[in-house]
Amino acid sequence: MAAPKFRATSLSRRGRATGMRHPYGWTALVLLLLPAWAWASAQPWESPARIRAAAEAYIRAHEPLAAQAARIEVQAPAEEIRFPRCADMQAAFFGEANPFGSLTVLVRCAAPQAWSVYLPARVIVEQRVVVAARPLEAGRMLTAEDLAMVRRNTGQMAANAVLSPDGILGKVLRYNVAAGQPILENMLLQPEVIRYGQAVTLVAEGRGVRLTALGSAMENGRTGQNILVRNVQSGKVVRGLVDAAGEVVVPFN
Repeated sequence: MAAPKFRATSLSRRGRATGMRHPYGWTALVLLLLPAWAWASAQPWESPARIRAAAEAYIRAHEPLAAQAARIEVQAPAEEIRFPRCADMQAAFFGEANPFGSLTVLVRCAAPQAWSVYLPARVIVEQRVVVAARPLEAGRMLTAEDLAMVRRNTGQMAANAVLSPDGILGKVLRYNVAAGQPILENMLLQPEVIRYGQAVTLVAEGRGVRLTALGSAMENGRTGQNILVRNVQSGKVVRGLVDAAGEVVVPFN
């Protein structure tokens, strides 16, 4: 069946014949005949892309690590949710801002019509971290050959990941570590500097006085650990703190 043909003159003739010419002319008549989607697109709605851009700009300006970010991901409002066009758009973190990983940004319009929306976002920062170069067993004292540096997304790592090998060489692993696994601060122990039965220097400090005596360790000890030591001269057992020099410091009252 052939498509029906329409003449541009037929409508104007009908309008003259019936006296129904639209008072606002052809423009209003065309708008009335537009499909629903075209009518909606003509409304002054705010662009979802602009709302998302406002959130991203706020993150970059207020998140210290955002400047290093490989990317910032912000979830824009759904297309079917519309907000009136905004002349004064503002943004702020909702809740505590997380320097790594997920956060929420509140974008709001102050004028001419108030509205607000919460946008989930992620800050993705790649940073060099220390990982095990090979499988390592618990109790191993770390050497440079045990460690490697790789780039990882910090949003997917624990906050106490080790960022440099310099401060952990010589420390001891608490647990087994798989090859490629990031090294965390809580995986590490100071090495034992005192062994059971070892002769140690007892140091009593306080009130501007420093006294030393010969002691015998009654347990193994690491730097920063409190251990029991027997004073060889008096036979008295005291508890003291192992310092970096391998001496045992006892409070002096």
